Amino acid sequence: MPSTYLPIAFTALLGLCLAAGAPAQAEDPVWTAALPNARPACLSAIHVYVRPGAGEAVEYLRAEAIEDGCVPATPPDGSAPDAGLTREARPVDGNLHRGAWAWRSELWQQDPEAFIASALNQGLDQIFISVPIVEGEVDPAPALQQLIATAHASGVAVSAVEGDPEMVTPVGLQYAQIRARALRQYNLDHPATPLDGLQYDIEPYLLPDYALAPEAMLERWGQSVIALSETYGSNVDVVIPFWLPLVPGGQEALNTVRARAGRLTVMAYRTAPGSILTAAQPALIWGEAHDLAVIIALEAGPLEDEYLQVYRPALNGSLQISQAGSVQEVHLLAEAVPGTVDQPVYRYSHTVTAPASRVSFGGDLPALHRALDEVEPMLNGYDSYAGVAIHGLFQIADPALIRNEP
Repeated sequence: MPSTYLPIAFTALLGLCLAAGAPAQAEDPVWTAALPNARPACLSAIHVYVRPGAGEAVEYLRAEAIEDGCVPATPPDGSAPDAGLTREARPVDGNLHRGAWAWRSELWQQDPEAFIASALNQGLDQIFISVPIVEGEVDPAPALQQLIATAHASGVAVSAVEGDPEMVTPVGLQYAQIRARALRQYNLDHPATPLDGLQYDIEPYLLPDYALAPEAMLERWGQSVIALSETYGSNVDVVIPFWLPLVPGGQEALNTVRARAGRLTVMAYRTAPGSILTAAQPALIWGEAHDLAVIIALEAGPLEDEYLQVYRPALNGSLQISQAGSVQEVHLLAEAVPGTVDQPVYRYSHTVTAPASRVSFGGDLPALHRALDEVEPMLNGYDSYAGVAIHGLFQIADPALIRNEP
């Protein structure tokens, strides 16, 4: 989707916020962030993502390198699939899964039968739920058993979902293992109504330290998945961002978890069919090569628009690149400074909208189904493709009224 210019008033507001919060010396950065995998000689621009905060504050989110200088340019939404990676489309059959997450346990605890009825109403055959665990034990209330019994009688699989970036830290992993043992013990104590699986959505790249040593953090992620799977006593479903197979250390991390992964779920959060396919391709190809089923996850919940400031190469500019060990960083300065060979600079160009509609269907289920109708035969051309899972589906108001379109 094409970006649109922000109102001039908002752009001016960003500039005022920079000036208001600037240090006394221009060389002291207003904001610093990692710029992973960037090749300065190839950069045509740097995008700085921001979000309006309270009052006149601006929250700086992340920086992204745009490398059109060394590779053929692609559409800004990545909507052009790589023809060399694309498989021949195949008709969609009834063996493909439909899943969704319920991260808030009250969604199913209050009325398990109604929850499963809603899931069936939406065409789901898999649900991923947050299971309450207190003092190392699954909540003994009968709601979970009722939910699983009702689901299994209706042909719906129920898996627990766990996720926290801190699971890659020693303390976080230890806590996660306590929960994994509790889930394992629940299955042993309730052989008639066991969980069908356990899924981990850890997302270590959300930690501040990830930018300082991304490959080391991905290695710790892989080790954590292995440890948690061994604690649970079975293979686990692993959730990854779509870009993981493409970044340094990503393939190695995936190879690490392969032995304990029962399935891969890929967050291909895009809404244009071509963009979904482009995002999904690397993981689908990896799944083919390693004989692992891949679920493609899409976003349907409410998200806020983000805004990005575009910076272009210049002799003088307020965005500066420097090298910090093995990691490149960008520094946003209060005033423009001259660039050097070792520290090139970029000048502010303009601010554009990064609309939430690019990554989320925002509750528009008919649009989601239309996109799936178009892209799913192409996804199904990959032997690893096993279906879709919808994030945010149970955030939509009145889920019982939602119908799965034919």
